[in-house]
Order: sequence, then structure tokens, then C-alpha cells
Amino acid sequence: MTTFTVQVKDSDAEMVLTILKKFKAKIIEAPKEGSLTADIATALKEVKEMQDGKMKKLSLDDI
Repeated sequence: MTTFTVQVKDSDAEMVLTILKKFKAKIIEAPKEGSLTADIATALKEVKEMQDGKMKKLSLDDI
């Protein structure tokens, strides 16, 4: 049996896992979404909503 590590874009990870499962490959560790990545995505979404006027802008009182 051979073990190897593959690094792919997050957007391609699900497709690669699906292909590997078709070959009955054993997935030792599934990719994890980092909490920092999730926090950044949330922050960017909130900024976009503020710019679009869908969310009120932050003030010093929010700190």
C-alpha cells in the first residue's frame, strides 16, 4: 500500500475526494476549513453588506 499527500485548492477538494473514493482509497484525514478562513469569509461578507446598505456600519460604540 502507498500513502501520499495531495494539496489542492479548497474549491477542488470535494471533487478530488469523490474521485479517490471511487478507487476505494482510504481517506486518512479529510480537509478542514480553518477557523481563520471562516472568520475572514464572514468579515468580507459583512463588509459587502455594509457597502450595499443591507447592514448598518460599525461605530466606535460597537467596540
